[in-house]
Amino acid sequence: MSLELSVGPDGQLVLPAREAEALGLPAGGWVDVVTARNAFGLVVPARGDAPRSWFAGSLSALTVPEVIQFVFTSLKTGVLLLAFGDAGRSVRGEAPEQLRRKSIHFRDGQIVFASSSDAADRLGPVLAAAGLVSPTDLERCARLVQSGRPLGQVLVDEGVVTPAALYEGVVAQVREIVLGAFVETEGEFAFLEGPADEANAVKLPERTRDLLLAGMRRLDEAERAAQGAAGTTTPVAAAATPTRTATATKTATRSGTKTATRTATPATDTAAAPAGPFGTYRRLLARVHAALAVAEPDAGARLNGWLDALPAGRRALFDGVRLDAAGELDTTRVVANVEAAGAYRGAAARARALEALEEFLAFALFEAKNRLPRAEAEALLREVGRMQMGKS
Repeated sequence: MSLELSVGPDGQLVLPAREAEALGLPAGGWVDVVTARNAFGLVVPARGDAPRSWFAGSLSALTVPEVIQFVFTSLKTGVLLLAFGDAGRSVRGEAPEQLRRKSIHFRDGQIVFASSSDAADRLGPVLAAAGLVSPTDLERCARLVQSGRPLGQVLVDEGVVTPAALYEGVVAQVREIVLGAFVETEGEFAFLEGPADEANAVKLPERTRDLLLAGMRRLDEAERAAQGAAGTTTPVAAAATPTRTATATKTATRSGTKTATRTATPATDTAAAPAGPFGTYRRLLARVHAALAVAEPDAGARLNGWLDALPAGRRALFDGVRLDAAGELDTTRVVANVEAAGAYRGAAARARALEALEEFLAFALFEAKNRLPRAEAEALLREVGRMQMGKS
């Protein structure tokens, strides 16, 4: 959102009522403010359960799938806050645009809950779409909702749905909120590390890894629909993976800001070093190989041995792909292999390739922990974490 900044006495911060309510402080209260010059400001309640650490930025720098992939692979616990749409650049004196907001809660990298400000994501419409409640019952029960008695409780109390059916509806609601976030391309994100939302946690039918693939399929379908609406006549099956160009905005972390310009390389182009997450995995694997090679001269053979021992179906993903003497691996070839198998295309193929590379990296780190002295292994893990965060 866009607001006019007023400078007042030290120790005071004035926010619109809806923003204070979103912080859980509708009547005001003390907050902690973290800022990075010219880049970002984060406001969190000043209380015992305030986040221990956080990272944030623009979806033009990191996409929703990339952020969720990082939280999943780093096994983090906390909440991912998303704000979509125009930042609300309004003319002075006019009300700023209300952003659409979603929050996704994680426990050890697994999604356990989600909420949304979108009307279509609310429990009522989700239950109606699933055929669990009739429009008449939904309208009648909605009039009985009040503070401390949410819609779900009313529906159960009125005998409209069983507790089991309500839980099924909430699970479907959480899943849809998460998958709907994948198609959003404009906005900001902030991940706040802290205790999981145990009170509202549900067990989704898919693990986060499978949700990533489902979300990327939905993104791929949205891209195809956009191409069709634009009058694209090239068959999707024959179309090359589009080149994605994005200029990263400053991304705030505790240590400061980062500005980068990133141009992604098509997945089938192996002439240039890959950018984006595929370039990151290439650097990560090379770094782990270099550290392991100090202790084990046959580090490359040890790591490639994992690729050779894979079952046939998974080994096909790494067909023709091996670490060379310098620890370099052609990560874009993995995408080509996934697409050649025919099960995934476009964004879904990239997601499956990233999953395969994450499995290889997990093994490489496991080998490093087993072969390196403990202090060196721990230092390597910290360095890999910084590299994944884009801090080195």
